[in-house]
Amino acid sequence: MRALRIKRGAALALATAALAATAAVSTAGTAAASSGGGCAGPTWKNVCIADHNNGAIGADAYLDLGNVNPNCYVEFGVFDKTSWAFATRQSVSCRNGYQHLGVELTNPSSGHQYVTFAKIHWSGGSDLETTDSPILTY
Repeated sequence: MRALRIKRGAALALATAALAATAAVSTAGTAAASSGGGCAGPTWKNVCIADHNNGAIGADAYLDLGNVNPNCYVEFGVFDKTSWAFATRQSVSCRNGYQHLGVELTNPSSGHQYVTFAKIHWSGGSDLETTDSPILTY
């Protein structure tokens, strides 16, 4: 009978230790990891988004537009699909040849979905072309 009590006591002690270890692991590190992101579009208008793992999101557009109309401009930025609002947005003139646009979003909200966008307004008007990055959930 005594041997059975020792075995039960040992099993109870092991179970208690395992539960305590599980609780310690599940409460450690409450920050959620981001998912998704990356690049999309052809090489001449590639748009990217990435978690910089420092509390910021990086957004880039790599454009190679050739010879452009002098009225051409690009709307570039980050759109928050969760709040359905621009997190950041800017308009810049198109350049002949290669052009890099980049921005760092320093205040992303946890659980929100973000996308980088580049809208090329070829002649400065309604003739436009849009490319979006894959979605990054922060």
